[in-house]
Amino acid sequence: MVLCFIALPIFLILGIFSVKYRILAKDALECLGKTIIFRKCKSKLDERIKADLTGKIIKKSPKLGLFFYRNFQVISTIFIILLIASIFFSATGLFNYIKYGNCNGPDSDGIFCIYSNVLDTQDDASCNNPSECTNEACNCEDEEECICEDGNCKVVN
Repeated sequence: MVLCFIALPIFLILGIFSVKYRILAKDALECLGKTIIFRKCKSKLDERIKADLTGKIIKKSPKLGLFFYRNFQVISTIFIILLIASIFFSATGLFNYIKYGNCNGPDSDGIFCIYSNVLDTQDDASCNNPSECTNEACNCEDEEECICEDGNCKVVN
C-alpha cells in the first residue's frame, strides 16, 4: 500500500525516541517490501493506521469518517503524490537558489524567494549597502557587471 512509503520515514525518525515506533517502523519496512513485489502486507499496518485515523475522524463527523474509510486508498495516494511534488519543487528551488541566487532559475526577475530569508548569506548582506556592492561580494565573474537593487545582487550582461 502507498501508506507504507509515507509511514516508513516517519516511524524511523520517531523510532529513535520510542520503542513503539521502532516496531511500527519494522512493520512499515516489511509492508514496503511486500508492496514493491506486489504482495499483500502480513503486518496489516495499513489497516491499523486506517482504523486509527478513521476512528479519530468519525468522532468529529460520522459522514466524513465514512467517506474517509471508503476512499482511504485514493486519499493516501493523493498525499503521496503531494509529498513527492513538494520534495521535487523544494529541491528545484533550493538548487536554483544555490546556483543562480533565486528560486526561479537564470531568467528570474527577482521575485520573492523563501530561501533568501532562510539562507541569508554574507554575500547578500553586503548588498544591503549599495556602496559595498562589488563583483566579489555578489560572486560575479570578472566579465560580468553587478548592480544592487532592493538589497539583492543582480548580474547585468
